[in-house]
Amino acid sequence: MDLAVFRTVNGLAGRVDWLDTLLRWGATSVPVVLVALVGAAWFWPGSAVDRGHRQRLAVYAVASALIGLAVAQVIGHLWFRDRPYVAHAATLLLNPSPDPSFPSDHAVGGFALAVPFVLARRRIGGWLLGLVTALAVVRVTAGTHYPSDVIGGAPVGTGAALVVWRWRGLVDRPLTAMLSLAHRLRLA
Repeated sequence: MDLAVFRTVNGLAGRVDWLDTLLRWGATSVPVVLVALVGAAWFWPGSAVDRGHRQRLAVYAVASALIGLAVAQVIGHLWFRDRPYVAHAATLLLNPSPDPSFPSDHAVGGFALAVPFVLARRRIGGWLLGLVTALAVVRVTAGTHYPSDVIGGAPVGTGAALVVWRWRGLVDRPLTAMLSLAHRLRLA
């Protein structure tokens, strides 16, 4: 079923130039947009309390992504899965990657960045989640992942974010001190 869905979705690639351009842009630019939005949360103006809350969320998001991507690297090394274009005929819209296909690092990182915002700021979290979902679909359409790669990346990133969220109380005191220092140095 994974291969059948991959072939159907990837079958959209390579047919229309404007769609291929859009898919390439989405596959390469949406991760940058996600990181930029998390960065904007850090610098967005507002009351000191509101800014501090958003800055904590940005720290939780980055920590979640780092943990999730580390777990993904372990999974990828324990079970190396070739990219779909290596094992099957596929239309590849991006440069080939030697990395394992499962789990998708883009899905892991994207969900890890989005979930802390989903938990604390539903509106922006919903937008981030929508972007990550679009990114996951685009990565399959562009030929770089099977659907199960992005579906498998979602719980890894989400799980990392939930662990960080669950244990955030342990780092709150040192994080408060670091944010206070960052404010004094005008870095936040």
